[in-house]
Amino acid sequence: MCPEPAIEEARELKARGMDVEPVEIGSQCYVRARQIGAPTPPWDRHEYEILIPIPAAYDDASLDGFYLGLPYQFNAGTHTRVNGGEIAYSDRCWKLVSWHYPENRPWQRGLDSLETHITHCRGFFLHRGALNAP
Repeated sequence: MCPEPAIEEARELKARGMDVEPVEIGSQCYVRARQIGAPTPPWDRHEYEILIPIPAAYDDASLDGFYLGLPYQFNAGTHTRVNGGEIAYSDRCWKLVSWHYPENRPWQRGLDSLETHITHCRGFFLHRGALNAP
């Protein structure tokens, strides 16, 4: 079951024109975000879909990482940070992306939100450097 704060944030973002929706896969909540822009090249398309895992204790727990819908190509191959586990949803596979916050600037409730996390995830496609290890 998706936590109410995540559902409300997604509802507000959708009302402002973002293509997001909470979804449940098994007992885990995710927010599916579409139309995440990417430069071509090095990416094989202009937009991607991602799944953001939402912790059950979202009000007290932080957001981190995301899943990228497969298939994708980066520089005609794969990206080294798309290296985690896979899940199945909506007739396709999604692979975990190792894209974390810097150790000195973690995601923080009150300063950050679902919207700021989506912006952080966009940084992956824009090839912004992460300061921590993959």
